[in-house]
Amino acid sequence: MSSGGGKYRLDARLGGGGMAEVFVAATVCAEGFSRKVAIKKVLPGFSDNPQFAQMFVAEAQISSRLEHPNIVSVTDFDRDAEGRLFLVMEMVEGKDLDGLLQTGLLPFPVVVYVITETLRGLGYAHDLPVSKDLRGIIHRDVSPHNVLLSWEGAVKVSDFGIAKAKAASEATASVFIKGKPAYMSPEQANGRPLDGRSDLFAVGVMLWEMLVGTRLFVAEDTRATLAAVLFGQIQRPRSIRGDVPKDLERITMKLLERELPARYATADEAVSDLLDCQAAPKNGRDELRRILGERFPHQVPVRQSAMRSQGGSPTPVAVLAPTIAGPMSHPSVSAKMRAETGTIMPGDRPRGNGLKIAAVVGITVVTALLAFAIVSGLKKRGAQPTPVVDAAVVAILDAKIAGLPDAPPADAGLSADAPPPPPPVVDAGTKLGVEHPKKYGALKVNAFPVVKVYIDGAFRGEASGSLTIANVLVGTRKVRLFNPDPDNAHDETQAVTIVEGQTASVQRSK
Repeated sequence: MSSGGGKYRLDARLGGGGMAEVFVAATVCAEGFSRKVAIKKVLPGFSDNPQFAQMFVAEAQISSRLEHPNIVSVTDFDRDAEGRLFLVMEMVEGKDLDGLLQTGLLPFPVVVYVITETLRGLGYAHDLPVSKDLRGIIHRDVSPHNVLLSWEGAVKVSDFGIAKAKAASEATASVFIKGKPAYMSPEQANGRPLDGRSDLFAVGVMLWEMLVGTRLFVAEDTRATLAAVLFGQIQRPRSIRGDVPKDLERITMKLLERELPARYATADEAVSDLLDCQAAPKNGRDELRRILGERFPHQVPVRQSAMRSQGGSPTPVAVLAPTIAGPMSHPSVSAKMRAETGTIMPGDRPRGNGLKIAAVVGITVVTALLAFAIVSGLKKRGAQPTPVVDAAVVAILDAKIAGLPDAPPADAGLSADAPPPPPPVVDAGTKLGVEHPKKYGALKVNAFPVVKVYIDGAFRGEASGSLTIANVLVGTRKVRLFNPDPDNAHDETQAVTIVEGQTASVQRSK
């Protein structure tokens, strides 16, 4: 079989997901010249879908600009004889990070090297000039499946399939989730505007898992995973594994800060701290190559010099191409490392304005309410927070993932032709241990000039004249009226009592 008008020969299928499949291929050139490549080809039918075709073209356009030693390069983009879109990518022969982690804990110098090289690639993308007024590309799907490790010790970030230019992400933050839930930043799970710090949080999740040897955000389905990302307790690695170096723990926790100002501002800052660690390797590439050789002795190609000294012959090379839209299956997966990590892509459901507004406003409200409650409880009790999730969170997460199947288990085989399984029915009260809010009232805000309205720290809208806010929890609420405009500057906070079924009123004091 061939692709791209005979330019490429497809040799073997590596795997497939919901929308595309990946092949080992080779170039077809004059005089028998050939080079091994990986080809990511859209499944039949999707190339004719305007929305998906546009997304795939955008991936090609973004990927073509990424030229860095720590990023898988894209060399061509075309349609085959059947009209199917495909990308031609650099072939990375080796393993992905997820496959290596299944073999057990790694030496700390190897951990530092892999994370540092991953951050170098992401940092380059985050600072890439895209146009005159646009700078930076955000990956949005960083995970161990998308970090490729060559037998020669190179580390490369792959699959910028849902990446976006920074300004575009700020303008079009989607209510519908894209990415692997267990590696999302809180702001990505909330559908908020993103910058490069979102990718850094995902790197923090990977670093935590490499140090501890288990998944960080473990949950039984996508809904519960997102709740854990937003509100779950993040334990310090040393509380689980006592020999983790203190400097590595500090870096990990800074990458995992939920509040953006507390997180690393850039990948370069994190790299600088990693290189100052006591565990920083002198030659990380050689150490990674050695570990790969020890963990996969029957797959690593034997160097000619070693072959001659041992009187043997090279073993076959196992190949790995960049991942595709959807999880790739692995032959064996440690039970300790299994989690919901499948990629969620946009569904074909109509995206009504009501759903978008409810999801965006609702998730912001619940996030702030829970954060306020947790902080208040900690001040009173001096205890560590316990991830108790409000039923409203479950409802909003349902809205965000409506119509999208949960990811299959990591060891489940994938069939490109089989329909996705239906999402499981989850009783929020029994599976997440939630307390159901039962009493709501409303709040009417009268203000001129315009003010931004915050209830218990959560933004609820702008009042210019009059604004009525429904579904406000009963009790005494802190209502902040705020206008940052220097000409109409205003900032006041009032305590307002909300009564079930009634509408309380508040107005700007001056």
